[in-house]
Amino acid sequence: MAESANAAVPLLADRDRLHWTLRRLHSLSGVVPIGFYLLFHILFENTYVLRGGDVWWKHSESLRQLPFQMAVEALLLWIPISYHAIYGIFITATAAPNSAGYGYTRNLQYTLQRITGILALAFIGFHVATTRGYFYVTGIDADYARMHSFMINPIFLSFYIIGTLSCVYHFTNGIFTFCITWGITQGPRAQMMVNYACIVLFVILAFVSVDILVAFRAPT
Repeated sequence: MAESANAAVPLLADRDRLHWTLRRLHSLSGVVPIGFYLLFHILFENTYVLRGGDVWWKHSESLRQLPFQMAVEALLLWIPISYHAIYGIFITATAAPNSAGYGYTRNLQYTLQRITGILALAFIGFHVATTRGYFYVTGIDADYARMHSFMINPIFLSFYIIGTLSCVYHFTNGIFTFCITWGITQGPRAQMMVNYACIVLFVILAFVSVDILVAFRAPT
């Protein structure tokens, strides 16, 4: 019995180390490259639609002509997103509630993090299937007219707003947990300051995102 117990200790230690590594890779992938792309997609790509559909389409054309686009998307987006989603589902399924260890606000934020992760995954799947996926199958780009047809439909608009805000919250609140996971914020005061900064970033990105979606409703 003693030998069995001793053999189990290294096994548990190996599992802990593996989980430690996978957890940090999960945290890192949510910020780099997924979070960086989200910021780029919102602030440096789709904000052009606020100046008109033609301006947005002309700007996005240069991005569509990047060499090895499918390989770059797979390496920088689809593989990290797939890993982040799969391991995130594992975390959600195995996590135990810790209402005693944290205050109400942090528990609420943690719950929202898990919920928005599922909503974001569903939204990303739909968005990719109807834009990039649609292009790969048909060769037809998701131009302004196609996005306009989505946004003038109240059901699709509501779905896009919920999905986009879920992505934004999951990212901004994820920055807070990223800073804790990687030891960047140590101590209650530092964590509180980063948490406030993440809330401000969420409000800014949420406002800009909804403004962008509404702008796609303008007549072509």
